[in-house]
Amino acid sequence: MQITLAGINRTSDVKVDGFSIEQGLSHGQDACSITLKSGDKPTEGQEIIVEDGGARLFGGIITNPKEDEKTPTKVFYSCESVDYGYQLDRRLVVEVYENMSASNIALDILAKYCPGFTGNGIVSGAPVVEYIKFDYLRPSECLKQLTEYVGWQWKVDYYKDVKFFEQYNAFAPLEINENTAIRKLKHDPDIQGLRNRVYVLGGKMLSDPIDHPYVSDGVQRLWVLGHEPHSPRVCVGDASAPEITPGLEYVDDEAEYAWMYNQREKFIRLATATPTLAAGTTLIFRYREPMDAITMVEDLASQQAIASIQGDDGIYEHKIVDDSLITIDAAEAAGQAELAQHANPIIKGSFETEIPGWAPGQLLTINLPGRGIQGQYLVQKVNITALTDSRITYKITYSGRLKGIPDLLQALVSGQQQKKIVDVKYQQKFAVGDDGVAILDEVVIEPRTTPWYCGDADAICGEIVCLAVV
Repeated sequence: MQITLAGINRTSDVKVDGFSIEQGLSHGQDACSITLKSGDKPTEGQEIIVEDGGARLFGGIITNPKEDEKTPTKVFYSCESVDYGYQLDRRLVVEVYENMSASNIALDILAKYCPGFTGNGIVSGAPVVEYIKFDYLRPSECLKQLTEYVGWQWKVDYYKDVKFFEQYNAFAPLEINENTAIRKLKHDPDIQGLRNRVYVLGGKMLSDPIDHPYVSDGVQRLWVLGHEPHSPRVCVGDASAPEITPGLEYVDDEAEYAWMYNQREKFIRLATATPTLAAGTTLIFRYREPMDAITMVEDLASQQAIASIQGDDGIYEHKIVDDSLITIDAAEAAGQAELAQHANPIIKGSFETEIPGWAPGQLLTINLPGRGIQGQYLVQKVNITALTDSRITYKITYSGRLKGIPDLLQALVSGQQQKKIVDVKYQQKFAVGDDGVAILDEVVIEPRTTPWYCGDADAICGEIVCLAVV
């Protein structure tokens, strides 16, 4: 193993019992602790790199060096350090993005606000983000919001390269079976927080353009709409007529437009200089309407596995309320991310080994049928410590969701929580269609001659003439 500080090899200065590395999953910061027993005192901000046989175990920045005096002539230096995510956040992001892939947004943030970092690990093809605003946020906060929006993951590696990806797919360096060199294996299932059907109640999204027909009565110059109009267009004649773009009231110059609209008050009107339309003229107001982004996602395999043990439908429901989700795709991605974490009972486990090659995010296969442990789990944390000058030990913490019946049965027997059903009014995506409404007003005009007299049914107060007293 080799440890360099500010480009200088300081391996021989490091105490064996003062060295440790903690690697975490996804965007959590990794940490490294060392104690120097000799040599110069390190300074805050220096770069630290730890490698083992050419494989990089850590790369980051020293944040908190401290002196630890042992004798009047002997001083140790204890140093805490964090990964390169510390430097990623030196600048604040002020941006608005619309109708753009989350992958491209991540690349743009990296290029504008993160000098010295590369984006080779940003996978293309992330879902489109309809609208997102970053108002003086750190790049790490922006990337976290993006991953939550589309259900992806992100991480800074030990070479200052940003990873942005859909799911973990790297495998652990070995499969655990009866002959694997590990020790202190712990494996505990937990049914708390189980959910395999998720309702997502998002914010407001915009529909596709919808036509709303009207017929002019020869007098009307303003038409009240049923919804807030977004990107409105007017067609005079029929739906195939050329589209006319109205101006926004109190914003655009009315002299430059034939039509005006008011989004807040929900109406479209003729501009002052535009003549009143002839009676019987057909109008089409075409615009996008705000609507709730509501959907439901579920894990049928999880429901079936639980149903086979419990004897019911196996459904555990949950809801997410997040008004930042303003498209069905975003709402579904959030729901799928929730299912990925909670569709089966939680597994928490750990073990120790001297076999190298471990990293958070790896897929770990365990095949121990004698202990009722069979399945694939996700490595959540790797703790690295030194046993001697030449031996490193790894403590692996893993978790995941049960896929095998033995684990599932063990979890259900030990679990105490009863499933909870939430009240949900909406379940599916919207189906947009046309509803026709016919309205008929009939006015009967009967001329009357004033004055009105007391007792007349239609006498108007203030204009009544009292009959003379005879």
